[in-house]
Amino acid sequence: MISTRSDLAKPMVARAVHPLDRFLQQRMQEGNISATALVFTFFCDVVTQHDGEIWLGSIIHALAPLSINERLTRTAAFRLQQDDWLQSYKQGRRSYYQLTPTGQNYYKRAANRIYAGKQPDWDGHWTLLFTSMVPEQKRDALRRGLLWQGYGRLASSVYALPRDQRPALDQLLTELGVTDNIVAMQAHADDAEALRKLVLSHWKLDELRRRYKAFTGHYKKAFKALNNRRPASAHSMFLLRILLIHEYRKILLSDPELPAVMLPADWDGYAARSLTGDIYRLTAKTSTEWVSQALLNADGFLPHGGDILKTRFTQ
Repeated sequence: MISTRSDLAKPMVARAVHPLDRFLQQRMQEGNISATALVFTFFCDVVTQHDGEIWLGSIIHALAPLSINERLTRTAAFRLQQDDWLQSYKQGRRSYYQLTPTGQNYYKRAANRIYAGKQPDWDGHWTLLFTSMVPEQKRDALRRGLLWQGYGRLASSVYALPRDQRPALDQLLTELGVTDNIVAMQAHADDAEALRKLVLSHWKLDELRRRYKAFTGHYKKAFKALNNRRPASAHSMFLLRILLIHEYRKILLSDPELPAVMLPADWDGYAARSLTGDIYRLTAKTSTEWVSQALLNADGFLPHGGDILKTRFTQ
């Protein structure tokens, strides 16, 4: 918060810390959250919805209450630029940042999963990818990109996805320059139960379930804090939105989102998605308004981004 002269003239009145602010402080202390990764989440979840560009000073101001100081923010922006996720330009003494085409492509692919509604009914088909011809120096980037899209690894050079996402796959393969090194095919198992056993033996669902359960346990506290009789500040609601999506994204993008027939009825991923959607809808309007009143790009305050209320976590 920036103080004015009139603020400084007023007597200081001690106020109890809001439960939401306590939650935010606790998650930053216990959540092993990288400043660089959080800045990237901020760009993907927020800046993309407000014309895509922001002044570095506004990033510093926005994340400061999370104990991410100016040095950490500048270092994060520098690293993201070095890794081709962000690009910047100067106007006078100010630096302005936006996602690179690589960052934009990643955001669009990830957003299709993060903010989606319920999965459509499964038709029994799988996409299989055979990657043994991919050059060794590109295999790690391909593996990471495929996992982010939900592919699971059935063997050392075989990936599987229980749906067809050809446009996103084509974009990833083109970006990495490995289109001619991949064999892709559609498949349908003759023995559904045998396939189910094979898939469950290769996907680490126990670990995934543990992570979802821990996430839900943490963010139920945030949901309760939002419903406190004393309203939280708009800035704090904005910060909750960023942390929520950041932590949810880390789990979801390692989840193959298997069809319901392969998962237990009480699968913890369902509760995590429902809670994430509930909190996001509660914070979206207020946080969006705060962004357009507090953060700047080269033209002034960021334009309003109200469309997210209509398109994200729709049922």
